[in-house]
Amino acid sequence: MANASKSWDDLVPGLHVRVSVKRSFYVRYRSNGSQRRMKLGAYPALSLSDARKRAREVLADVALGNDPAQAKREAKDQDVTFAALGREVLEAKAPRTRPKTQRDRQWIFESKLLPLWGKRPAASIGRREILRYIEDVAKETPVLARHVLELVNVVYNEGLVRGFPGLDANPAHMLRAPVPIATRERFLSAVEIKTLWKLLEGEYATTAALFRLNLLTGQRIGATMALRWDDMNGAHIWRTPATWFKGKRDHLTPLSTQALDVLEAVRPHSGDDEFVFPGRGGGRPRNSVNKALQRLQRDSQLPHCTVHDFRRTFRTHATRAAEDGGLGIAPNVADAVLGHKEASLGFDRYTGEPERYLLHEKREALAKWGTFVQGAVQ
Repeated sequence: MANASKSWDDLVPGLHVRVSVKRSFYVRYRSNGSQRRMKLGAYPALSLSDARKRAREVLADVALGNDPAQAKREAKDQDVTFAALGREVLEAKAPRTRPKTQRDRQWIFESKLLPLWGKRPAASIGRREILRYIEDVAKETPVLARHVLELVNVVYNEGLVRGFPGLDANPAHMLRAPVPIATRERFLSAVEIKTLWKLLEGEYATTAALFRLNLLTGQRIGATMALRWDDMNGAHIWRTPATWFKGKRDHLTPLSTQALDVLEAVRPHSGDDEFVFPGRGGGRPRNSVNKALQRLQRDSQLPHCTVHDFRRTFRTHATRAAEDGGLGIAPNVADAVLGHKEASLGFDRYTGEPERYLLHEKREALAKWGTFVQGAVQ
């Protein structure tokens, strides 16, 4: 503070009391040609005799060629907490992370990792400690264990890149989720598609339309919930922003006749909202469908399925050979419909419009799929 005053000690060189709002003891010395000042403590918690003792210890350390104030600052830097590290990393990576991934990471960080390690120095968390926690999580939820381990790696790797003091290694490096994640193969048969479609007749109009459009387009449920009316143009194409896809480019989904019928039916129920499927209160998209799907399955004959199984349902029927009851669509076209990154690797990099890669083929595939679903329902 500008109006602070100093009272110098007569016995120990450099020792003084700095008086502002409260009184504190400091010691001043020179190190490497520069003047330094180090706080010893506040009066009266630190007595004059103890302050003199500490000041003499500091000056003795300086006489040996050390810089106690700098050492104190470095020691403080070593204590950067896991909470501070994680928050800065998540904030820094947010612009380059898909919205759903960012939400999932934030939830894991806040609900799982912060209560466990938040107040501890990040550098103090050891490899075996991380492994034991991942193993405990995997006993109940193997998929969650994999995502927790992934986030721990992201936090420490980015911390190293950003030069966080005290970090010299990632303690989770090369750790593996202890339980292998079984590949899910569930998809809906034609009979189950009909059952689901009929069950939706008893749901809210927007909920029924959301599930039906998701099934007819094969898109990610998060992207479907975030659909805006302005995302569709006069050519009956739905443009999904690049943030939803690993390929980092906009994704175009041609809309079949059946998908357009669903959108036309739900329009009166969306009102003037910018979102096709507005959340409660409007002005923002719906953010969950899990409870609605659980409710549908609870009192019906429809076996358990998830909304992600809708995407697998499209790909399974689409790529199955025609003689086996499928649509005979080429796998790379089906993957292009789904927005898989691998499907975009073959586009012509010189066209200037990579999002239009296989657009004609996708339109034909989704038209066939719409007819297939319509036939199953009828």
